[in-house]
Amino acid sequence: MTTHVFVGAALDAGEARAAHPGAVLHPPARHGDLLALGTGPGDTVVLLDGVQSHGTPVSHEEILDLLAEDTRVVGAAGFGALRAAELWPYGMRGIGLVFGMYVQGTLDGDAEVAAHRPTHTHAHPTLALVTLRWTVANAVTDRLLDAATGDTLLDLAGSLHCGERCWPALIRLAGEHAPSTGEAATALRAYALRTRSTTDLQRVDALLALSWLAQESPGTDAASPPEPLLVPAWFLAPTSRRAQWRSTFRPTPGARRHPAVRASDVLRFQQLYAPDFPARYRGFALRRIAGQLLPVGESELETCALESAARAGITADLLPAQAWEHWLTPGERRSGTPWHRLLTLLVRSFRSAPGDAPFHGVPAELRRADAVWAASTSAVAAVDRLGEAAAATGRGTAGPGTAGPGATGPGTTGAGRGARRIPVREVRGHLREIWGSGSPAALQAAARDRGFGSLAEAEEAARRFMPLRAARAVPAADPSP
Repeated sequence: MTTHVFVGAALDAGEARAAHPGAVLHPPARHGDLLALGTGPGDTVVLLDGVQSHGTPVSHEEILDLLAEDTRVVGAAGFGALRAAELWPYGMRGIGLVFGMYVQGTLDGDAEVAAHRPTHTHAHPTLALVTLRWTVANAVTDRLLDAATGDTLLDLAGSLHCGERCWPALIRLAGEHAPSTGEAATALRAYALRTRSTTDLQRVDALLALSWLAQESPGTDAASPPEPLLVPAWFLAPTSRRAQWRSTFRPTPGARRHPAVRASDVLRFQQLYAPDFPARYRGFALRRIAGQLLPVGESELETCALESAARAGITADLLPAQAWEHWLTPGERRSGTPWHRLLTLLVRSFRSAPGDAPFHGVPAELRRADAVWAASTSAVAAVDRLGEAAAATGRGTAGPGTAGPGATGPGTTGAGRGARRIPVREVRGHLREIWGSGSPAALQAAARDRGFGSLAEAEEAARRFMPLRAARAVPAADPSP
């Protein structure tokens, strides 16, 4: 039985180890991290902190999946308190005042618990709004602060980006508002330092949760009565999204694990940059097209795929001209044999279901050898670090010639919402360089040969990795930018 703790802003590592010496500590959780643990009955996952503004947060369905497998999930202090307030009817346990405030409706939204510890991008620890609210309320009760000034300070703090919301920034902003407000902010910081054991609310709740778990007797859950279950998690119908996430994040027995990086992202990286990916994808698609006619030897694969397509009424002489024009370039339509052109069309148009993606999860046939997979994982992790560092400070990452600061939306570089968008012409030039394709039609064909539904989809995927490529100046032939 193992207790896993995801913590970052609520407590430092030393405090967490002192509160629960037997726990396995992890950085703030992101999407997929909980499933990557491979937990089961008897294990406990404690969610104190999770990425929010600078990454993809842990979803409700990931937690439900753990609960359905009889893993106990506890939330407190920060992002974990929010998820516990949302999922306690299904068995997630919440601890502390922050959890209680969410349940009662006093707090609303994840912005209340967003905070960071000092890092290379944060010279000062940032302030969670919920902790500042608690500090202000205590200061008003102790007559250090009047209620109106406290409300002003809270409004000023709310106007700051969560990555910039620290005491020096708040004091500076308060001083710009009015000298008396700046003096009140300075006095409030001194008060917070003196009363940290009671006013640092996220720290108090985190210590409470870990101390409670550490005091449990092995194999029991007697330290607290069980939460009332309205609907057990195992009763909820599993969705296709949950199934996909399980196949993506759950560790394969005996395989090397990279819990900080999603396997689907590593595969996407190889889909873009690995020179041999088109051959891998071609074999993958043809094997599924062949279906029940799948041959014993690889040399017969193309013949079986063509026979299977013919049984479905797809032959070179029956396809309309529009199909050839859509899936093949002008040069391809004029060259090669009819069966070769048909195979190319079949691979590019392959879908696992009508209108669906070519593949889900991380099929074994599309992976590379362990050494290459590990190298690709390191590259994706580096991209995530760049994106998180940029987004956490509210300044985005950008390659040369990117759009102005603050551009957001699908296709932005890195993982954060503050990343800057790279123009299409630069992304297309990047793909032209690494794929060796010239015209838009050739680029479209190259994207489909790698399992992308379109060139636009490939461009959106490539934007994420371009800042790392620019930073490392990796040659185009290297599959690890």
